[in-house]
Amino acid sequence: MNYMQQLPSIYLQGHPMPSSNIAIIGAGIAGITAARTLKAAGHSVQVFEKSRGSGGRLASKRSEMGRINLGTQAFSSDDPLFLEELHAWQQVGWVQQHHSAGQTYWTGVPYMSALTRQLLGDLNTDFSCHIQRLSHDSRGWLLHEQNDRAHGPFQQLIIAIPAPQASALLNSCAPELAHQADSVKVQPVWMVALGFKQPLTHNTNIKCPSNQAIADITVTPLSAEHPMQTWMLRARADWSSKHLENQHDDVIDALRSAFSDLLDSPLPLHDSAFAHRWRYALGALKQPTTALYEQQRGLYVAGDWCGSGDVYSAWHSGKNAAQQLLDHLHCTTIAHL
Repeated sequence: MNYMQQLPSIYLQGHPMPSSNIAIIGAGIAGITAARTLKAAGHSVQVFEKSRGSGGRLASKRSEMGRINLGTQAFSSDDPLFLEELHAWQQVGWVQQHHSAGQTYWTGVPYMSALTRQLLGDLNTDFSCHIQRLSHDSRGWLLHEQNDRAHGPFQQLIIAIPAPQASALLNSCAPELAHQADSVKVQPVWMVALGFKQPLTHNTNIKCPSNQAIADITVTPLSAEHPMQTWMLRARADWSSKHLENQHDDVIDALRSAFSDLLDSPLPLHDSAFAHRWRYALGALKQPTTALYEQQRGLYVAGDWCGSGDVYSAWHSGKNAAQQLLDHLHCTTIAHL
């Protein structure tokens, strides 16, 4: 039995109807969830992603330290429908459940972006395709790249990207939706990975409440997949904003120094290091919403920022946008009978 046959019933709430021409911009959890929901309901979908791979803030990076998660290191939820989905993913080996200090959390297997690749499956996806402008006429939506190459027309469009990017894309064609996206105060985050062939012996459960630079630390131990012990340092949002345009090497040095202060001892020279800057990392609407759409024109907006800014919010927003689209198509079909 394949995974599509194992999907929970929440994915199958649409009604059988002819396939429509649907585009989704963004291959993070929100966009992928929307695409899978629509495909499970019998629709053809085309996904566009400006990066070389899927994942959004669940992206990962190959390095001398092994494959390293660049953004979200783990996630949790108490929502019954999302937990049902997570357990389905667990059964096919796409996520792993962990328990620590009375908390349950989940990680992708063997790394975060692998989960999104599995979820994408054989969905039609154009990577390294940066959509910079939208236009709409009686034929539907046209998606324009920088070189003015156009994709479409598509009768339905879901935009599932960070709020600032969504606002810029919607500004000329859907100003009210753009205004809502623009209201989200988004904060950047720097991430620094430090790799040590000789593992540090310090306590790996380090708290950072008083540190002015580091918000959180995640440790990946030595293993066959990770030839170095890796310490991932997530900078505080206010520190990241202040140092947003710093050079990567300067950020590595600064966060390494802050890490040494936390340990209260000098650090040995690391064997490998890199820094990654998330310009759009944290932020959400003041009031979570599921109503970002213009159904008459077939336009829907999704993203973690429509909820609480976490993985569950991305999943829920993508699922909800797809279900609203399906409901509208169903009502339109009934009206034409």
